[in-house]
Amino acid sequence: MAKRFISKKDLARIKELDLLTYLKNYEPQELVKKSRNDYVTRTHGSLHISNGLWCWWAQNIGGRTALQYLIKVEEMEFLDAALYLKDLIDKQPPTKVIQSNKSSYHFRLPYRYENDNKIISYLVNERKLDKSIVDYCIKKKLIYESAHDHAVVFVGYDESHMPKFASTRSIDSDMKKNIPGSNKAYSFNIKNEHSHQLHVFESAIDLLSYMTILKGNKKDYLNNNYLSIDGATLIGKNIHDTEIPVALNHFLNNNEINSIFLHMDNDKAGKDTVKKIQYHLKNQYKIIDCSPQKYKDVNQELQTRVFHTDMER
Repeated sequence: MAKRFISKKDLARIKELDLLTYLKNYEPQELVKKSRNDYVTRTHGSLHISNGLWCWWAQNIGGRTALQYLIKVEEMEFLDAALYLKDLIDKQPPTKVIQSNKSSYHFRLPYRYENDNKIISYLVNERKLDKSIVDYCIKKKLIYESAHDHAVVFVGYDESHMPKFASTRSIDSDMKKNIPGSNKAYSFNIKNEHSHQLHVFESAIDLLSYMTILKGNKKDYLNNNYLSIDGATLIGKNIHDTEIPVALNHFLNNNEINSIFLHMDNDKAGKDTVKKIQYHLKNQYKIIDCSPQKYKDVNQELQTRVFHTDMER
């Protein structure tokens, strides 16, 4: 029996096939148009295709290519999926579907409330962040209070210090979301251009929690670079078909970093994200996994530390 394999040339050709082009050409019955630049599938209503990418929100996974879709969503083995797509392309070359890679939304920061009292109270009293760190972020316009719902707004800036990303976190519920038009490449971060070390977190609150822990340990909490990647994702069937988070990729390409410290959540998505980053970057950077082992995330670790400190007083 002949050995099944796929050549590097054919694999490269297959990886050029994005999901929207695949579905339009080979499974048009699966596509449901939701808006000018947004599609979902009939089988998975929370799987959205927009801006050249796809994301299955219910499972917190996503990608760009049809190959990734077949592996992660349809749960096909890598070689089976690759050969299946090769056969389709060979029999019927696809007509490329051009989808804008620009957001259909004009990015605009939420209006700011007249003061930041409610978010300060929430971040300091409930999340146990150090007030001087919160004040620092407010002064640097990294966070502020939304006029609409008094949520915390976390802001990310580009190299010209223009806001390009914002996410909100409710102070009285678990609601959190990104502002439409946000560019995740500029996710919330705090830089120190003199440092070559980068600490990476899933959320802005975890990032600030770690800085608070450093301050509590009498360490200089502004001595390094800090980045929130705005969430974690699962690996799927094959790690070699994954990508590193877009925010991390952008930060590394624009800053001189030699060491990466990972502080992901203590769950499958967090652990998978650690594995992906290690897999793709282990030959370029020193990577240290500092993710919590006893707590679900860095903020829970901080809150537990504060609780025990208060009990000892």
